[in-house]
Amino acid sequence: MSRDIVVRFGRRIRQIRNTNKINQVILAEKVGTDQATISRVENGKQEPCLRFIELLAQGLKTPMAELFKDL
Repeated sequence: MSRDIVVRFGRRIRQIRNTNKINQVILAEKVGTDQATISRVENGKQEPCLRFIELLAQGLKTPMAELFKDL
């Protein structure tokens, strides 16, 4: 996977999170991780696995397909 898509995916997560008015701490609690991990994903520093992507979708109450929209 190219780093570019990891960065775009992270931006998309941040966009959805901000639209839903959820901060990183709250999302981290919903996903079962810490704020630093959410930050690394949003900044394209950490490539999430498929299970983590599913947890993000659940935490954001968003279909998984929406996380990949316009990438």
